[in-house]
Amino acid sequence: MSHRRTPALLLSMLVALGAAACGPAEEVPPARWSAPVSAAPTPPPPPRPTPTSTAEVRGQVKAALVELTDFHPAITDVTSETTEGFKLAHPCRDSLPSDRKRTAYRERQWKGEQVWIRQYVVGYLTVPGRKLTGELRSALAKCRTYQEPDGVTTTTVVRPKAPLVPADADTVSWCERLVNDDTSYLCTALVSRGSYVMELNAAEAGDLEKCAKLLTRLHREAIGPFRDAT
Repeated sequence: MSHRRTPALLLSMLVALGAAACGPAEEVPPARWSAPVSAAPTPPPPPRPTPTSTAEVRGQVKAALVELTDFHPAITDVTSETTEGFKLAHPCRDSLPSDRKRTAYRERQWKGEQVWIRQYVVGYLTVPGRKLTGELRSALAKCRTYQEPDGVTTTTVVRPKAPLVPADADTVSWCERLVNDDTSYLCTALVSRGSYVMELNAAEAGDLEKCAKLLTRLHREAIGPFRDAT
């Protein structure tokens, strides 16, 4: 059975840093959702036609992965890469309904001193990627706080001070505060294009502002290869 990848990995890596990295937990305002204001970017080329085979989806998913060179002083190379399937982020829900129809998927992780970055790309033969971002928006519209499967971690959706990534119909981004014995933060973006969805996760030093800035930079690097491949 597939599961959500990010909270367990983040907690095992960053929560242990807890007090040393974060200091006292800060008061975070409730999430309020509104589209970030940004200049209209140059429209990307249209997505590829709907794939017709699992092999095609696998090839495009692999091609969509980004190479990060000199991206962060704490990261020198890919830490791990896997074709194991995981659930896309699904705040306050067991899963996004259409994510059960995933066809092929690939994940890369980068880990460093107090830094964790993840890219996960999923392709679908029978579902448009935009349906997944729509389901995520519906989940986030009502989600504020929920319990992680470990039974001891409480996750709260929070709103960073600045927009994370440029807003459009195919992109959703948000951050979360994870609290058990310590406090850590995770920022996430979900981007759909044609029959594909890319999830980006970023965490740094248990600090919300650093996590948000790291996700913004990661999105800037990853969006080009994702669009080229899909």
